[in-house]
Amino acid sequence: MWVGFVAESGLAQIQVVNFGSGSSDSDAWVNVNSATFPGYPSWPGRDPWPRPIGSNGNGSGDADLYRVAGNPTGGPYLAASSIYFFGYVSNAMGGTLSVSDLTPLANLKTLTFQIQIGEATGYDLYSAPALKINGGSSVVNPLFSGILNRFQNGTFTSPETGLEEPIYVNTRGYQWDVSSLGTVTSIAIDFSGVTHSQIYGLQLDQSSSVFSAALVPEPNVGGLVLAAACFFLIRRRVFVVA
Repeated sequence: MWVGFVAESGLAQIQVVNFGSGSSDSDAWVNVNSATFPGYPSWPGRDPWPRPIGSNGNGSGDADLYRVAGNPTGGPYLAASSIYFFGYVSNAMGGTLSVSDLTPLANLKTLTFQIQIGEATGYDLYSAPALKINGGSSVVNPLFSGILNRFQNGTFTSPETGLEEPIYVNTRGYQWDVSSLGTVTSIAIDFSGVTHSQIYGLQLDQSSSVFSAALVPEPNVGGLVLAAACFFLIRRRVFVVA
């Protein structure tokens, strides 16, 4: 398990963070779609957002989600069930978003960030979340990153093999130790999705405690991956024999 995290019920859900001692703060974006947040540009996503999207989960602070960039044919827009990264070229740069907190937790030591994102033809992120603090351009490397949970959400025909491959909705987690970086006065986490990927939820958690270790929740994800692999191996054998 990931130290400090307790899983919610359901597959590929955002995890509830339990830091234990010390002070903490949380921002969550749930049901990120056009019904929850009306008034934003729709398909194809080339237009800038009129304003950032504030966190709306229970106990959320005052962090915001910004649209940074799109692509030549589209970009991230609020669709019926998600933030959709539109573009005509598959698995290309779909657009960039940023989570920003201008009033982070006092005496901040540990940051965690989760993103629930649906794949498009086998890929989800074009670039991993990059943490920058205090308005600087230097990227702080994460102590931990990995898939916390996932579930299969359909299939696609692989252009390499011509076979049906699984498409997943992944909950990805990132953890940073900023205890050696002095006073943190602002936070920005930039990330990009591939075209046709979809974001369903986000969560930013902050703690005044230091956590020096973190482990991927392998039993949960590993079992799902093994089951999917066995299923598609059987399908491929049947396909070849036939």
